[in-house]
Amino acid sequence: MSILNKLFDELPDAESCPFPGSIMPRRLSLAMAYVPYQTWAEPYEDDVALSRGTVFPCLDKPFIGEEAVADADTE
Repeated sequence: MSILNKLFDELPDAESCPFPGSIMPRRLSLAMAYVPYQTWAEPYEDDVALSRGTVFPCLDKPFIGEEAVADADTE
């Protein structure tokens, strides 16, 4: 038995969402999540939370796409 066959045999069954005609195996795990432990922090006020897209300051990770691309050329 190949390693891939053994791997796919051990995955949970995904028959509830089949992909007809697809090359995807019928038994495929679509995602796994890692959620680190989060300690309590005072949440943002309502207006700040709406503008930042999160209630919790520790989850406030602003998107800096254009900045990151511009900085990539300088390194």
